[in-house]
Amino acid sequence: MRIPVVEAKLPVVGAHTAAEPPGNTRVLWISSLAFTLGFAVWGMFAALAPFLIKWYSFTVSQVLILAAMEPFFAAAVSIPLGIWTDKFGGRKVFTILLLSIAVVLFFGLFAESYFSFLVLGTMLGLGGATFVVGAGHVSSWYPKKKQGTALGIFAMGNVGITIGMMTVTYLITGVLEGADSWRLIFPIFATSALLMAAVYWFFTSDPPHRQHKAASVREIIAVFRSGTVVWLVPYLYWVAFGTLTFFASFMPTYLVDEWHVDAAQSSMVYAPMLVICVAITRPIGGVLADRHDALNILKGMFGVMVALAVVMTMQISLSVELFAIYGLALLSGAAAAAVMKLIPLYFPRQVGAVSGLAKAAGAACGFTMTMTLAGSKNLLGDYTLGFAIWALMNGAAFYIAYTRVGFNQAKSSTASHSAIETKPAYAGPAVKAAVAWQGSGQEVDFLSAGGKRLDPDVA
Repeated sequence: MRIPVVEAKLPVVGAHTAAEPPGNTRVLWISSLAFTLGFAVWGMFAALAPFLIKWYSFTVSQVLILAAMEPFFAAAVSIPLGIWTDKFGGRKVFTILLLSIAVVLFFGLFAESYFSFLVLGTMLGLGGATFVVGAGHVSSWYPKKKQGTALGIFAMGNVGITIGMMTVTYLITGVLEGADSWRLIFPIFATSALLMAAVYWFFTSDPPHRQHKAASVREIIAVFRSGTVVWLVPYLYWVAFGTLTFFASFMPTYLVDEWHVDAAQSSMVYAPMLVICVAITRPIGGVLADRHDALNILKGMFGVMVALAVVMTMQISLSVELFAIYGLALLSGAAAAAVMKLIPLYFPRQVGAVSGLAKAAGAACGFTMTMTLAGSKNLLGDYTLGFAIWALMNGAAFYIAYTRVGFNQAKSSTASHSAIETKPAYAGPAVKAAVAWQGSGQEVDFLSAGGKRLDPDVA
């Protein structure tokens, strides 16, 4: 016996509202400003490094280690901050993070010995960790089809490193010229962090339907055991975003030591241009990843990056070296945005946690590769070995994107959703209505409470 089904009155078992968030322009722009400030704090020690050689007679290896400590600590705290952002929301976590940065900055007034600068530089890595909190907050407000663009716009806050480098260098060389007056840079940045914390608390919000409010830390951490993709994505980000953290840490000191560039020019011209190159291509990479297959885009970008990394390793001349560095920066900005697009596609419920892991990888790259360069310079007398290792790492990223190793066995949330729409288990009119219902934002359960299949067309 067949019973006619009226599509408009179809009972949907287990249906619940699952509409995607609409976006929030205010959260996007305030998060971007806060992230810009965080990276400005992160860029302080890279700019200070050449001057510390002059003021305190530190060696090149010592200041490279100082510059490397910020990305090291950023890597260490990014994973827990990503988890806390998933659990407690970006508004609360980002505000507390900005307040913590302000407290650390005030201690800069008292740094004197190498050890104290080492501790201070390490703690200022909190500025680099603002990325993972802001990325989690922004992505929680935007639907999947717009997250690449939104995160690309947000990531333009990378330019904060340029602001930090140029501000510190300008204040030291043109304003704070007294014996110890340069230390006033710390309360200046601390005051900015306090004001930004107030703005963030009073003018941003978390989405009302935040998915992870009731999730336990154990449930969120479980994603790290979900398969190979959760580790391949951070490696791709290690190379893409690591280009910024690595180059920004070593470039001022490298240009002064290897190519005899003036310290002020290195910190105010050459290094800031690197960061600008990364920042301007982030939105481009996000838009491309929204419209096309992200891994295809990454394949082409990493292929060119391998060639440029080889050219950089050869160190032919200053002009050729700058061409390779800026070319890598332009490509890495777009590549980083494309990698970030992979996270909500493959891990829609753990964006903060996986973003934290990816950010930790990118920051760890800055620490690891800067230390590698310092070791190459200290042991072999030049930087060639360090650059050669970097070229090999770019080659590994190209291999992953080209072969799609690991990704071929994983399913993105977009692919899963498409499979439901195009290959339903039942082809009757009731199922067509159910699929239409799901496409409008409702989730359909085709299993009854007792675990039996429901065939709406047959009674």
